[in-house]
Amino acid sequence: MIVYNTTFHVENDVKDEFIEYMLQEFIPASTKTGLLTYPRLARVHGKDSDEGASFAMEFIVSDLFVLERWNQEESAFVLKPLLDKFKQKIAGFTTILETIDY
Repeated sequence: MIVYNTTFHVENDVKDEFIEYMLQEFIPASTKTGLLTYPRLARVHGKDSDEGASFAMEFIVSDLFVLERWNQEESAFVLKPLLDKFKQKIAGFTTILETIDY
């Protein structure tokens, strides 16, 4: 199983709007085809910052081929509106994790 995680750093003045957008717009748009499943938005705790807050957006993907398909066919329709809306107020990086069964 693949965990597709993007961690966003969000400036304080758009933090509440960002959370609402993620829950109301980003998650439904990301999961509508069923390629990404089990969305989870989480606050990243760590060193407090007056400059903003960090959030992790996770999805489960069955395998890397499905993730590549989502990236090629769907991601632009989801990520472009997010970046257009928040512009320089957010920054992010993506991590792809593969779970290890034991």
